[in-house]
Amino acid sequence: MKRALGLLCILLVAAWARTAMAGQAQDTLKLSVDEVLSVLRGSKQGDPGRVDRLAKAVAKVFDPEELAKRTLASHWQAFSPEEQKRFTAAFVTLLQHTYLRRLEAYTDEQVVFLDEAALGENRAEVSTKVVTANKEIPIVYRMIKKNDWKVYDVVIEGVSLVQNYRNQFTQILAKESPSQLIGRVESMSSAG
Repeated sequence: MKRALGLLCILLVAAWARTAMAGQAQDTLKLSVDEVLSVLRGSKQGDPGRVDRLAKAVAKVFDPEELAKRTLASHWQAFSPEEQKRFTAAFVTLLQHTYLRRLEAYTDEQVVFLDEAALGENRAEVSTKVVTANKEIPIVYRMIKKNDWKVYDVVIEGVSLVQNYRNQFTQILAKESPSQLIGRVESMSSAG
């Protein structure tokens, strides 16, 4: 009986801890999205400093190293520490050039937060949708808690950002060195 009561207490404490964590990832993401929307609503495309303010707001909630590491998957270990840093910097610049342009095209769409689901210890998914005049676009943010909750993947209409780039980079790494891949990503970044 004491053993059963002890197990019940452990289960209750574990359930309470999980409930206490519920919503933290979503709250963190919502703060960042609100900041991005504030920049978009408070300025016009082409305004000086707008892109920098957007980049800073987005950077607060993304984990660049985790994003890079998950994109390269098992290839990450084949990169030297210096190559890992160079790849991470080039990849983040590529993503900024690609996605900040899309943010610049914002026309008062609404972001609706749907729910948060635990993916395991210190990982969660936050489901959202962007509502435009004629459609709804589902976007899921995969987040990890290190010190704070940070985004490590974004799934837009069922397509994972990490998986998409992983597939491309795996094909390149089958034929080229890590240094050559970094050169390609740097070129793509500067061309954007």
